[in-house]
Amino acid sequence: MAKRKTGWPFQEGFLNDGAQEIHLFTDYRWNDGSVSRRWHVDPERFDASLAELRPVSLNTSDRSDQ
Repeated sequence: MAKRKTGWPFQEGFLNDGAQEIHLFTDYRWNDGSVSRRWHVDPERFDASLAELRPVSLNTSDRSDQ
């Protein structure tokens, strides 16, 4: 049986144009060592090098929303 490929988000790219913040992409690291990027916008319209990179945490917050 082949090992199932799984991935976890590790960083996201945002662009603030002064009026709004745009979520450009999410980068994923896979259990085979590869990395891929999922774009949330048309990548031809935005320069990824201008994005503010933010790490993704999969840990739950201690905050209570209730």
